[in-house]
Amino acid sequence: MPPRRMRALLSTTMAIVVACAALAGCSAKKSGADESTGPRATEASLALASNDVPFGPPKPPPLDRALRVIVGGDILPHRPSLIAPAAIHAALAPLGPLFAKADAVIANYEAATGDVDPKAFRLAYAAPRGWLEELPKAGLRAVTVANNHACDLGAPGLDATLEAAAKSGLLALGADTSDPWAPRAIVEQNGKRICAIAWTTLSNSEGGCSRSRHLAVAPLSVLGKQRIDRAFAKARIQCDATIAIFHGGNEYAPQTTLVMDQAAHAAEAGADAVIIHHPHIASPVVLHPTRDGRSVPLFASVGNLATNQGESWKPPMFPVLTENRHLVCVNGWTRLGVLADLSFTFDPNGQKRPRLDWGMHLVWIENEHAEDRSVATPKIEARLLEPARDRAIVDALSKDARGPLALFSDPCWVERDGAAEPGSGPRARDERCTSAAGAPTNADVATAGASPGRAAKRATPRRKK
Repeated sequence: MPPRRMRALLSTTMAIVVACAALAGCSAKKSGADESTGPRATEASLALASNDVPFGPPKPPPLDRALRVIVGGDILPHRPSLIAPAAIHAALAPLGPLFAKADAVIANYEAATGDVDPKAFRLAYAAPRGWLEELPKAGLRAVTVANNHACDLGAPGLDATLEAAAKSGLLALGADTSDPWAPRAIVEQNGKRICAIAWTTLSNSEGGCSRSRHLAVAPLSVLGKQRIDRAFAKARIQCDATIAIFHGGNEYAPQTTLVMDQAAHAAEAGADAVIIHHPHIASPVVLHPTRDGRSVPLFASVGNLATNQGESWKPPMFPVLTENRHLVCVNGWTRLGVLADLSFTFDPNGQKRPRLDWGMHLVWIENEHAEDRSVATPKIEARLLEPARDRAIVDALSKDARGPLALFSDPCWVERDGAAEPGSGPRARDERCTSAAGAPTNADVATAGASPGRAAKRATPRRKK
């Protein structure tokens, strides 16, 4: 049971004890018993209620630091470059020092688990079971598994993913044999719990796997929003902060209006931040002002984290083939990803929502094939993009007026001009990068008098006709 619910239960119990003790004292007087019996019992009960006497588990000490979560985009077991378990570990290794600073790191496992039939569709993605075992070694705490490739091997491939994740010590978000929509605690410390809710808006499979109760699916419709509302109604009771992570959009294109509408709905339902993947190219971060006064960052698309896409692109080439932006091998934007860096500072009194300081890191995916096509299995490494060192890359990508150029000027890009990291201390940060505390806690919202269904209805923006 969450600490807030436990404290509320204890307070109610102690009030009942006090009332019963007082009544017992009155009854003793009427029956002629020793008049001192009632007052002594009452005084003991009042001492108990005032916490002079220990009752129940001790209250956890307040957190003396922020809790930090980093969320990245797609990791794909591309054949042959990233299919080996050692290859994905090596690809993420340059990000290890950054990941080590976080309490939890999450990425999108865009694949099923098992063996792909050599005659299968070339875009059917699956990784060997040992692949997931390398991710905790690279610093990951959890993976989202709700995406369009989760069912590429049918239900057995999805079940194998859940089994391999559990064996590896990874949390699997967005799929579960009992309730894939259940909020999952990704960080829990000193009585504070940060949860994640994950889902997908689409699937490549039209069979039973994509319609199974093991996978969280929210279509871009009223039905999808209702599923999101129910999940966040649970999160308001169980969690102190909640991150929404979902899969949606069109590949190699800016994020769609329908997906952004669902993201805004999740923010209104209670998400402290929303992270989206699937397009394989990044999109700028959008701030959504909620009705309860928060400013929620919507990471419209975090793009790729470790893939073989864009393998032939290098400066000073134009970022895309203008006649066909879907020609992936020369699409430079597929080599650029975003890491959402979220830092939660909790009110020691538990009366306000946590303050969210957020930032983003731009990731550049190095690919040996860009320089040497003769290598059979190119070395791939994901590293932080640095404005000075990587000026040629930034300048080349900036030639594409249709690209997500706002990423390069966003004041919340941590490496830009030496910006302060989220939760790094008193150093001034741009106000865009902070969602100030002040709104009621999740528990207060859940118990303020409205049922979860009615609260969700108020939080749903009216659709324009």
